Amino acid sequence: MCLSVIRLPELEPAKLPGLQLYLLDRLRSDGGAEPLLLLFQLPGEVISIGRYHLYRGPETRGGITAYRRLTGGRIVNPGDGWICCSLLLPGRDAFPGDRGKQPALRPDQVMNRCARGALAALRAMGTDCFYPGRDAITCGGRELAMCTFEESSGGALLFELFIAIGTGLESLAFAMERFDPDGALTCRFDTPATCTNLAREIGRTPEFSEMAGRLAAGYGQQFGEVRNRELTASESAASEIKAAELTQWFARRQPDSSMALIGRHSIQLGSIEVRLAATNGRIDRARFYGDFIANSSGLARFEQSLEGQRLDLMTLTSVALKTYGDGSNFILGCGDLTNLARLLLSAQ
Repeated sequence: MCLSVIRLPELEPAKLPGLQLYLLDRLRSDGGAEPLLLLFQLPGEVISIGRYHLYRGPETRGGITAYRRLTGGRIVNPGDGWICCSLLLPGRDAFPGDRGKQPALRPDQVMNRCARGALAALRAMGTDCFYPGRDAITCGGRELAMCTFEESSGGALLFELFIAIGTGLESLAFAMERFDPDGALTCRFDTPATCTNLAREIGRTPEFSEMAGRLAAGYGQQFGEVRNRELTASESAASEIKAAELTQWFARRQPDSSMALIGRHSIQLGSIEVRLAATNGRIDRARFYGDFIANSSGLARFEQSLEGQRLDLMTLTSVALKTYGDGSNFILGCGDLTNLARLLLSAQ
């Protein structure tokens, strides 16, 4: 198996979702497409908002640029002092030894498998790191890198990894005070006791070229032959078209005043919120927001399946099981699926 690697030492945040979406579409449409590793840095102070966060403010404020990811998960600040990694795969069975195997990886196994190349790279640099589960790579219990993933309706997989090199999550809360002074978005307040960066762990700050080389080698151990290449002119042009199609992407998941019933719960990854409209004990519409990780097509199916359903625990749990029970769709970070039903019942 061959792994293509593209290195972009400076990529504008607004262009990233269009590029990823184009590459995902290519994977879905090209039979036998090879895995692709995209390594890049986002210049300046950057906030990365998850796909499902409820937000309707500006894209730039307080000297900080924000973009909305294609993936769910927590808010991250992957600008200066970070390196970013996108691993794009034709499907969950695209790892050596897995292709054609039934069943494919379960959703809760995906990030463990996708993080292994990065773990190999970070350990080769002298860190004692591992992936304990959920959405982070840690060193001594402190979060060093954040990860998340999305799966297209056709099964193509996008795994995203944000590695702290010279700064880290400890600066996120302060950046959010400048970018979002009204507090529409929430994030955890991290300290040096809960997060770390590579410079702290190895005593120096590696350059992009070294990090990219280490990551390419780490994933090369996992996938086999590495083929370094440039982003072609045609790919760049097609990505620009995709980015233009996503003009309103940042404004997605805005509040709808017609859904006045609101429920909020703390979850493993942060928080989750549901907003719904109901009539005579039945759901008219429901939308979910927050820090969870889910495939977008599965969440759309779940939200649509809730329409007309009775607001009772057994019915709502049954709907959740029909969408997520067999592993073809996923919503991670929320615990047991009954928690989704209880969240809906708590809306008032």
